[in-house]
Amino acid sequence: SAPASDAQWLPAATPPLLRGGARALAAGDEWSVRKWLHVASATLSMPGEEEKTNGSAEKGELRQRGAGAKEKDGSAAGVGDHGAEEPKGNLQGEYGNILLLLVLYTLQGLPMGLSGVLPMIMKERGASFSDVGTFSLNSWPFSLKLLWAPLVDTVYIERIGRRKTWMVPAQFLIGLVMIGMSMFVDDLLYAEQPKVLTLTAVFFALYFLCATQDIAVDGWALTMLRPENVGWAASCNAAGQTLGYAIGFTGYMMLEQQKLVTLASFMFFLGLVFIAVTVLVALFKSEKPIPPEDEPEDIAASYRQMAAMMKLKPVLVLVSVLVTWKMAFPITDAIAPLKFQEYGVPKEHMAYMTSLLMPLYVLLPVIAGRWTAGKTPLDLAMRVYPLRVGLVAATAMVASYTPASMTPIPYGFYALIFIVGGLGACTSNFMFVSQMAFFARVSDPAMGGTYMTLLNTLANLGGMWPPTVGFKLVDALTCKGPTCVVEADGFYASAFICMVIGVAWYIIGAPVVRRMQQWKLDEWKVR
Repeated sequence: SAPASDAQWLPAATPPLLRGGARALAAGDEWSVRKWLHVASATLSMPGEEEKTNGSAEKGELRQRGAGAKEKDGSAAGVGDHGAEEPKGNLQGEYGNILLLLVLYTLQGLPMGLSGVLPMIMKERGASFSDVGTFSLNSWPFSLKLLWAPLVDTVYIERIGRRKTWMVPAQFLIGLVMIGMSMFVDDLLYAEQPKVLTLTAVFFALYFLCATQDIAVDGWALTMLRPENVGWAASCNAAGQTLGYAIGFTGYMMLEQQKLVTLASFMFFLGLVFIAVTVLVALFKSEKPIPPEDEPEDIAASYRQMAAMMKLKPVLVLVSVLVTWKMAFPITDAIAPLKFQEYGVPKEHMAYMTSLLMPLYVLLPVIAGRWTAGKTPLDLAMRVYPLRVGLVAATAMVASYTPASMTPIPYGFYALIFIVGGLGACTSNFMFVSQMAFFARVSDPAMGGTYMTLLNTLANLGGMWPPTVGFKLVDALTCKGPTCVVEADGFYASAFICMVIGVAWYIIGAPVVRRMQQWKLDEWKVR
């Protein structure tokens, strides 16, 4: 008969951790009790934490009183929506896990970087923007991985490990595919007309394997790190994928410019790296045993859970946000570099400028982590969204002032590209880390990779379709030659359309995002 929300029937000196357990029990909610047990176990396993908890009742009570005025629902400070105290992050003993996650996410970014190189080579070989749009379909497995995520989350070999069962063979196959492709990539890419469909199919297979590895790593991150440190998975994801992309894209372009590698030899080397890392992880990194309460259900139950997740009001609102909020950015994210190249900027110069931004790409996710650790991580994304929309117009203006000749090197013009690109990197990374931190906050650990994969899939879908549509739109709005009544470059018309869409989305979507973050975590769970 005790009130479930406040546990006011306990003595005032009750330690906050025990008070959180009492509230979870009083609530009568199985998930709340399970979550509290996880947090309590993690807290009491920290050196000195048990003494700290039992010896600071008076300070804990003062903290509760001080924070009580700030809590709208009257709950005790330091206690989450599930009735469990949320201990402060303590990275002692976690550095090796964070490094491993960083490496695994970096591997994901390597094929992505190579897929960014190929459109530039294809444009040099005379491919149209529509051809590039077709090739961009290769990345869609990251938007479709929800279809096989429950299979990855539920079927495993216990002796190998729940996540390694899928991660190890996926990474090994990526290495083999890249080694095999290194033997015939020149014939496909440097033919009289690039074999766009074949290249798309091969990279589609690579992305399928990367998406499978991503499902496994996302789920492993939730158990590899202690509950209070799980937010670091977002930073590892953002920093790792960005670093991997930079190595695959900028790294190759710089080495190729210096005549140190060819595309074939670079792919062969990356294939060996995949295989070597996979062997080391398979042999020397073990998984924690799965608690009985987190044991995965059968596949059919997982798909039913996924269907139930898609019926939740918070998830449906989040779907509408994730699928639409990047509609305004295909110009800055994908089209502009190829337009600069079309206007005469050598692709090697673009790669050099990207390499100068590489430290920024890697450090930004770590820097953003301090602003996304609270209960409203998407606030950061909403703060930078207007700036990112403004960069669409700025990019179009810079493109319109492209010099007719790149000799001598136009350093002032390159400085403009660098500034706009740097600001774009900041806004893009801040939005990415914000969304990943929000996913980590609302995901149910009991559903492991399935919940995270659902949210990541929706986010990827929102990022994949705008460039594909954008490339087609540029060609559709472009008219050049004697048959045109008025010659027009579809790039600028597309940029204007994207900017208008961005302004409209922010006016409508930002209030929705802010309200969404105020919903209790229990509302995101499948009962």
